[in-house]
Amino acid sequence: MYFMVKIEQKVRLQHYVPRVYLRNFSNYNGKKYYIWVFDKETEEIFQTNIENIAFEEEFYDTVDEEQIAEKTLCNIESRFGGAITNLINSKDLAKISSEDLDSIAEFIAVQMIRTKETRISVKQTSKQFLEKFEGHLSEKLRLEAEKSMEKSSLRKGHKRMILENKEMFKRIIKEMKWILISNKLKTPFWSSDDPVAKHNSIDHFPYGNLGLTSTGIEVHFPLTPNLCLTICDPILFKKESSKKNTRDYRNIIRERDLQVRYSTRFIFSNENKFDFAKTMLKEDPSLKDPDRKRVTIM
Repeated sequence: MYFMVKIEQKVRLQHYVPRVYLRNFSNYNGKKYYIWVFDKETEEIFQTNIENIAFEEEFYDTVDEEQIAEKTLCNIESRFGGAITNLINSKDLAKISSEDLDSIAEFIAVQMIRTKETRISVKQTSKQFLEKFEGHLSEKLRLEAEKSMEKSSLRKGHKRMILENKEMFKRIIKEMKWILISNKLKTPFWSSDDPVAKHNSIDHFPYGNLGLTSTGIEVHFPLTPNLCLTICDPILFKKESSKKNTRDYRNIIRERDLQVRYSTRFIFSNENKFDFAKTMLKEDPSLKDPDRKRVTIM
């Protein structure tokens, strides 16, 4: 049974990667959960309480609002907490309830779009639009595009995106192929400040290939250092088993690569070992750049 969470006080510090998720990659000392963090921008490594990472002041709602987004996300996280515990304990998608599957799908649906990475992409889209069509826009349209890049406009637009799209994304995710991968090695899966990573080996140029309904789409979501959920094209991956064990180091590296590549800045782990991330940054320094290009308007 799940209970709706009622927020009595206004929340100023709002997490875009929730603590109920991060604790599964952390170490518990009997009082608090601590996680190891690799900062791509500075290449620094530090350990911190999960309370102190992946948040921003008034990220979704300001304290003078009703905080609808924060309340909605809090309730989704509450339902997810029980569901993901059941899945971690059973390690089998077939053994958890349809209610739990619904809660996990809902969590992934909002986690895909609730992070800073989404907001950065929206801002870059507006900026590229202005640059591409400079000199061909009416004064009104130009002013609207410029305003859309302001912090308050980005926050409002992002909040609207989450609230208006979560049900549609959840429905699509529930209809996709779910594959639970158990890591049998001592090398753990990583997570990040943008943990739902999308991949597609099929090129759909020039239309893009990372939409949830794109042929060949794969959505990779690490759940713990030992479990990763892959949600993918239900037709192309129809015959794949929904439960897999891996003892292949290459599979772990593939999941780590996605977290390093698509994270905004921070990589999370239960251990202080980030040599692979450092190697990736050495080979592709652009991954360190906070202003790297996320979108391209054709």
